[in-house]
Amino acid sequence: MAAHIDRMRSSIEDFLVRYPCVDEVVGKASDATKVSKVNLIMGVVAFTAVWLAIGYGSPFLCDIIGFVFPAYLSFKAVESPDTRDDTQWLTYWIVYSYFGILEFFSDYLLFWIPFYSLLKCCFLLWMVNYNGASLIYTRFISRS
Repeated sequence: MAAHIDRMRSSIEDFLVRYPCVDEVVGKASDATKVSKVNLIMGVVAFTAVWLAIGYGSPFLCDIIGFVFPAYLSFKAVESPDTRDDTQWLTYWIVYSYFGILEFFSDYLLFWIPFYSLLKCCFLLWMVNYNGASLIYTRFISRS
């Protein structure tokens, strides 16, 4: 168990190094609350997971998580000279749009799946952090 928590801590620290804008916001919150950055993020993630599982407004929260951070990273990608990140975020938005259309037409069925908002949020975060959007695009959407 301790090894799993240590891996999670190092993963959070790597995330903060990759995204300095998040590190800056978390740093300010950490200074104000006197809680370490890693513990603060772990607490926010745990609270968000519980809210997504049982809370009121969880579909809205999931849509915000799946939209705001990727939108920010998309703006950063457009401003950068590297075109690989442009392709990554364009692929994300294509898959996100397909998923939104499928979700719209199957909403009455998806409503009955327990913890659907939590599962959807995990799926969207997987698409963002592990380049899952390109995997889904190449296997299911692309015709070439």
